[in-house]
Amino acid sequence: MTDPTKRKMKMPAWHLPYLEKHNIYKLFYELARELVIQQPDDHVFFMKYLLTSAVKNIHIPHVIVLGSPRINLVEVATQISYHTKLFLITREMIDSVLKLDDRSTAKPSDIILGIQSIMNLNSGAIAQHGWILVDCITTKQEAQKLLDVGILPTHVLYLISPYSPKLTDLLYCDVTTNWPTFRRNMFDIVEVYKQKLIEIYLDDSDLETLVTKCVELICIEHIEKGPKQPRIVLIGPRGCGRKTQAKLLAEKLKIIYIDFEYLLCQEWVSESELGKQLRSCGDRACFNSALLTRVLNKRLLSIECLQMGWVLTGFPFTEKDLKHLDCVETPPNRVVFLECDLNVCLERLLKRQINVFTGSVTRLDEADPDVLTSKRLQYHPKDKADLINAELQFYCTQYGALRKYCGGTAAVVNADQPERWVYENILAAVMRDLPIVTPRDPFAPGPATKAEITAAMPYKVFTHD
Repeated sequence: MTDPTKRKMKMPAWHLPYLEKHNIYKLFYELARELVIQQPDDHVFFMKYLLTSAVKNIHIPHVIVLGSPRINLVEVATQISYHTKLFLITREMIDSVLKLDDRSTAKPSDIILGIQSIMNLNSGAIAQHGWILVDCITTKQEAQKLLDVGILPTHVLYLISPYSPKLTDLLYCDVTTNWPTFRRNMFDIVEVYKQKLIEIYLDDSDLETLVTKCVELICIEHIEKGPKQPRIVLIGPRGCGRKTQAKLLAEKLKIIYIDFEYLLCQEWVSESELGKQLRSCGDRACFNSALLTRVLNKRLLSIECLQMGWVLTGFPFTEKDLKHLDCVETPPNRVVFLECDLNVCLERLLKRQINVFTGSVTRLDEADPDVLTSKRLQYHPKDKADLINAELQFYCTQYGALRKYCGGTAAVVNADQPERWVYENILAAVMRDLPIVTPRDPFAPGPATKAEITAAMPYKVFTHD
């Protein structure tokens, strides 16, 4: 055994992204859960078998739909099943398998047995696409029994109807006589599934809108708990509020804020080998993706960034930059685009001045006149209209390629709105789980090939296959 007091064990920087990327946390969760539920005699053989199947089915959704009797749940689930290919299991199917004339006489164990029988008979379709259970769980005992036998949902959609629904809509139906009892039971069922519960308020939604929203929520995978650290990149035109939002995120999430512009200036004036290479490139340094990424990677591998996580602004500029960034040892796990009208960005930049003593920013259209006269304010040299327009124009030329490369892995937030609204939406995008989409592939055909990236980067290549 290794004595940690003599030789401290240090986890390599790329281990954490690797665990997140390949869902190792979830695999261990699945193993531990199934071992406790199944309690096999040969646990080694069972774990080997489980790992083989778990890798194939780790992203397969298992959905339970709950809601008021006034909602036509079966129709909603049928439409969801049509769009997602989930195998639909209804109460009528269970009654048919169990040959029940009166369900009130069935015990919870009988209902679960019927569900298991249907799943066993259709195991091929369920293993490939997953299942959706509707109108089957009516009591807390049935809900708990379903968990006890190992039938665990990944999503529980709880549909909450408005006070006065439009009964002419296909989404709603007449209320049955046992509605008060069902309502009392629903509170207990919701409590059983609270870890996976997603509440959906219908308001004025029609059937098509509701189904679309449910399908989007099902596509978002709930990642099991693990030591995940935020590694966030905010991308947007100058003037959209990237730095302001990054500072708010850093304060809220207790992570490190990295201003790439400041980082590059610090490295430029340093006497390090990297600083000499930057100066030798001159103005062309801004287009050298490999060199810029080396400057950033030096900061990303610092102890505080590895332990706390980080939020980055000012980089990448192009798709090639982002591909290089995706190949560092700790690549970003959240990319957020701040979309803002360019005229709004220009107006924000032209209506601000900098305190020459403190460096603080003052908004000319919001500040008190006495404040403006008491401070020594000047326009920043970079806030000239022609320079701003050139930067905004360059961003527009790169925006399409960046968005296309990120695909569904990136979140988009409207930055035209008030600062607080934008902050809350960015925070929500960072905290929620990622949708099940194709990961970014930095080695896909494009501006930078695999050979170019591998040859240009002296640090370890971390692929996103």
